[in-house]
Amino acid sequence: MTTHPKLEQQVEPEEVGVSSRHLAHLDELQRRNIADDAYQGSVMLVARHGKVCYLKAFGKADEDVPMETDSIFRFASMSKTVAAACVLQLFERGLIGLHDPVAQWLPELADPRVAVVEDWGVTRMASAERPITVHHLLTMTAGYTNTWWHRLFEPSVYGVVPQLLKDAGVIDTFEAPATNLAEVVERLATVPLIAQPGTMFDYSNNSVNVLARLVEVVSGLDFDTYQRRNILEPLGMDETWFFVPEAEQHRLAAVYWAGRDERQLEDAPLGAGMLGPEYSFSEHRTLFSGAGGLHGTTGDYLRFAQMLLNGGTLDGVRVLSPASVRLMTTNQIGDKTNWQLTQNRWGYMVDIQEGENAPAGSAHYLGAPGAYSWQGFFSTKFVVNPRADTVILTMSTPGFDGALPHNLRLLAVANAAVDD
Repeated sequence: MTTHPKLEQQVEPEEVGVSSRHLAHLDELQRRNIADDAYQGSVMLVARHGKVCYLKAFGKADEDVPMETDSIFRFASMSKTVAAACVLQLFERGLIGLHDPVAQWLPELADPRVAVVEDWGVTRMASAERPITVHHLLTMTAGYTNTWWHRLFEPSVYGVVPQLLKDAGVIDTFEAPATNLAEVVERLATVPLIAQPGTMFDYSNNSVNVLARLVEVVSGLDFDTYQRRNILEPLGMDETWFFVPEAEQHRLAAVYWAGRDERQLEDAPLGAGMLGPEYSFSEHRTLFSGAGGLHGTTGDYLRFAQMLLNGGTLDGVRVLSPASVRLMTTNQIGDKTNWQLTQNRWGYMVDIQEGENAPAGSAHYLGAPGAYSWQGFFSTKFVVNPRADTVILTMSTPGFDGALPHNLRLLAVANAAVDD
């Protein structure tokens, strides 16, 4: 059983069967990527057998501020995996069933309607053929979508439901107005689904915010308090927050426009939504978005990822059962794929490489069959590779996964450094 990977206990790569000569290629790639304005700053971490063997910072975190290994990043969608762990804890305690209707606890979500777009763009409403379950929400098959998918995809229902979400005032981006999860779910309940529950994968922040609200109702705690008491504190993740304390905000890495040395200072439109860095500095600290609200350090997220690799424990503290970790990290959507982003399979808030058909460096490639991962809008990514007993994190600065192709190349190089 591997243990808590303390950053101060960094070891020489060869001690854990990793080639320092190959890892030197990471340094070269990072410097080249920054020189080419692929991104302005990054932190890269490789851990094997529970020990950190590579941890370096490159470039800048902000103007005239060098990137540090303890710089704070916006985790964005990497928050989803932590939220899934919260839900599975409630399942382990017998407080919820994964295939129970979520309306059992959130009655406003009973009897959902489904938008059906017919010829000439006519939209009619159909009754849902089955209730939305917790499993549907965890697998992104509930029928919920996002404002920011507006008109980005076919079928034509993407031209209808995302705009209805926007019109209803559903917050599913990185805005942080004076609202909370209860209000978000109440508004979401007035908007039709994009598909029948269980029939279609749709990568949706709204699915996760419903789960976060479910945690609140079942536990009797706000989502921030529940997550801190039951995930963050047991794992020693004391530098992970929904909203960064004012005294630590100077460590927050800025967001840069992809491909250029220019900070993104304001949210920008995507589809019918607005996405950007502003929520980090909101005066309102009431919307605890399990879909994308967390901030933290590379080392903190390593602790969470290592817990998953260890089968639910870290430093003798059990956070999840091995059975729950298997549910999270194995294919839960059958022949469907995460078609909007990677074409990989999906577990419970992780992307999963399945089979041998993902070439190195592609958006499918995570290092080996059975490896699992997820990434954030602001170009952060974690990968757990059980076959090699590794955790790799690539944390960089552009918005909308602007560094993803470069980070995938870094991932390929890091995997090549690990001895089979």
